Amino acid sequence: MNNIKELRKQKNILQTKLALDLNLTQEAISSYETERVTPSADVLIKLADYFNTNIDYLLCRTKYNLPISDIKPNNINEEQYNLLIKINKLSKIDIAKVEGYIDSLNSK
Repeated sequence: MNNIKELRKQKNILQTKLALDLNLTQEAISSYETERVTPSADVLIKLADYFNTNIDYLLCRTKYNLPISDIKPNNINEEQYNLLIKINKLSKIDIAKVEGYIDSLNSK
């Protein structure tokens, strides 16, 4: 559950704030973060929605912090994932430029 703590710290949220927002106790959040207790399925869904990530990331089953809506059925490797992260940060104009560049490379 170390990813719960990591996500909370990235957003500068105290355990008490997270607990209040999710209608839980601070003790429950602490127990999840220290792995003394595994959250129930309902709590995992709340946490995933709250942090806009996927449950596998919360459970440390993957290192990819992606919202569930971004997870596709096709597996991608780490290099492809890192490229997608970079592309997602680009403006629409820059994405169109990247697409044009990729098309030119593919036509060779």
